[in-house]
Amino acid sequence: MSVTSSTTGGTSSLDDAPVSPFHRRIMAVAMGGPFCDGYLLGVMGVALSLITPALALDTLWTGLIAASVLVGVFVGGAVFGPITDRVGRHLMYVLNLAAFVVFSALQFFVTEAWQLMVLRLLIGIAIGADYPIASALTTELVPRRMRGPALSALVLAWWVGYGVSYWVGWALTGLGPDSWRWMLASGVVPALVFLVFRAGIPESPRWLASRGRIGEAKAVVRKHLGQDIDTGDLLTETRQEQRGGSGLGNLVEVFRRGYTVPVVFCSVFWICQVAPAFAVRSFQPQMLSAFGVGATYGASALITTIAVAGIALGLVVVNRIGRRSLLISTFVCINVSLIALAVLPLHWAFAVVALFAAFQFFEAAGSGLQFVYPSELFPTDLRATGVGIATAMSRVGSATSTFLLPIAAEDLGVRGTLGVAVAITLVGLVVSYFLAPETKDLGLAEASNRS
Repeated sequence: MSVTSSTTGGTSSLDDAPVSPFHRRIMAVAMGGPFCDGYLLGVMGVALSLITPALALDTLWTGLIAASVLVGVFVGGAVFGPITDRVGRHLMYVLNLAAFVVFSALQFFVTEAWQLMVLRLLIGIAIGADYPIASALTTELVPRRMRGPALSALVLAWWVGYGVSYWVGWALTGLGPDSWRWMLASGVVPALVFLVFRAGIPESPRWLASRGRIGEAKAVVRKHLGQDIDTGDLLTETRQEQRGGSGLGNLVEVFRRGYTVPVVFCSVFWICQVAPAFAVRSFQPQMLSAFGVGATYGASALITTIAVAGIALGLVVVNRIGRRSLLISTFVCINVSLIALAVLPLHWAFAVVALFAAFQFFEAAGSGLQFVYPSELFPTDLRATGVGIATAMSRVGSATSTFLLPIAAEDLGVRGTLGVAVAITLVGLVVSYFLAPETKDLGLAEASNRS
């Protein structure tokens, strides 16, 4: 699609620019952070059963260590989303991967439960910071027709990282009682690789323009996208009121400027997707064992691999059937899978594994919208803040469910606990039905002005 502009002489707007190698590079490099996020979270699912006897963990410490990373994601999203809107995307884009490297390496040396909990908390903060950073920069640098698939690809990268962590963790179990140390420290490798590739990514021209730095913004466009791109879109970014040192004040500004409904919608649907999913994934081998499934590590690796296919499907259809239809249909399928696990008399391991796989497949298919919707529904100067708030709120649910799952399983049993997950996902379905907008054909300015 071509748009002519008499003010800038360009032939295509930023929203409708032809897809270029630069756009594909942005997409590939952005996927590095979520890959590391998924890897660092997933490897704990394999390591936890080995850590428990090694550090003499009781039920309380098991829940605290599993939930600490999610508490960190809450802090990272709530604090570093607004900071990213204040200081820019590029600096934070590099620093958070450096944090992955340092904290992952330190996990190898822990000797007590509290040390591991603190390090997992710090890793969670870095992960929480990466969500708004990666999604904001991707949203602002890729054209409209690439935006949905590119943002969904961030979640695909998360799932690939999560799936790879299970296979690597499973392979490392042969190293003996201390193999969990190698599992946790192995996150250093992908973090270092992507840290190198991220260093050359430019600052977002939309963010530069939103801070009044129009000349720098146009220079980025000319250098990386070419002389023929109409930079008129950048002029609209300066129309928002500029606030000195916006920082954490953006948390209030989001509501003052009328974005309460997007905050509520994005937070609730995200909570209702991840709260059951994180709890199940963190304790999946133990839950499969409770259903009588043998070879639980292999079954978990298989289930997680199938889930990667789910997000791949979501990436393909997000621009075809639209955001709203994808979200609602996946919530329906998630509910059916959980209800079947909670109430059916399952006597075959194959049926149990198939239902767990179906649950993760459909949850993954809809999970790409966790980046798509918040990134599209907030304006540039509040985008990372909006994503950060939604990230933080979602982790309230996921951290709570992960902490409570081992306790609930003791009191309610696995089936009763899955019944609670059914109730949570039903809430997500209802909220999505009434609040989910359709944004697939809208430019960024149009999408964020719908609220």
